[in-house]
Amino acid sequence: MNIFSQFVKSLYSPKAMASFRFQGIGKTILYVFLLVLITSIPMFITFGTSAMKLVSSTDDFLKNETPDFYIQNGEFFADVEEPFISEEGGFTIILDPDNELSLNEIRSYEEVVAIQSKEIIFQGVGTTDYVPLSDFQGTEVTKDDLISFMDSVGNSFPIIITVLLLFGYLFFTATKFIQISILALFGLVLKNMLQRTNLQYRHMWILSAYAVTLPTLIFAILQAAGIALPFSTLLSFAVSLFILFLIIKEVRVKKAIPRTPGE
Repeated sequence: MNIFSQFVKSLYSPKAMASFRFQGIGKTILYVFLLVLITSIPMFITFGTSAMKLVSSTDDFLKNETPDFYIQNGEFFADVEEPFISEEGGFTIILDPDNELSLNEIRSYEEVVAIQSKEIIFQGVGTTDYVPLSDFQGTEVTKDDLISFMDSVGNSFPIIITVLLLFGYLFFTATKFIQISILALFGLVLKNMLQRTNLQYRHMWILSAYAVTLPTLIFAILQAAGIALPFSTLLSFAVSLFILFLIIKEVRVKKAIPRTPGE
């Protein structure tokens, strides 16, 4: 059975998954790579689309909405008579070269980037960070410089997004291997409880790789849909453990061969 057929069987058939324990470990590793690839596609599409929109909207915002500004000798200057404030989608950008806004006024926004004469203030959910413009001492940054930078990012965006997605895929795959290895250890306890003494850790690792298929797919779809469940990692592991229990139950118990009289 090829790995695509195994993927489909792993969504509903503990009995079929139990039969996979006889296959080589190499094929199982290949299956894990395929599983992570399939379940990562929705998230990768969402991430790529969002990143593309962010780059495009940032470039458009800089070119068409912001006043002229520059940073020189550790100080911020902007061609405004009063603080420039732009709010969109719950995110706020403030250009305040004359420090007319107090810190409390800036903090009244949920998420904000505020540039004042001597520092940049990043206000997130429950956190506030400060970057002194003295860090840019000796460097001049203008609006045109930022626009040129965003244009270069846009031109190299396909390469950047490909590298980011590749690293993300490798990270998720490594995480999945760790999850499967831990699940297999719990499987050793289950197989002893169910008296499947003919199963070894190698078998449990292979069965665990298929046991995680359904919960991995379900939680990937929920994440892509923007539905966040509390303790999702524990829930996924619990569902995987239950499926592994059902798989182990499908493994036949070796019957003892009766001794004949006189042996």
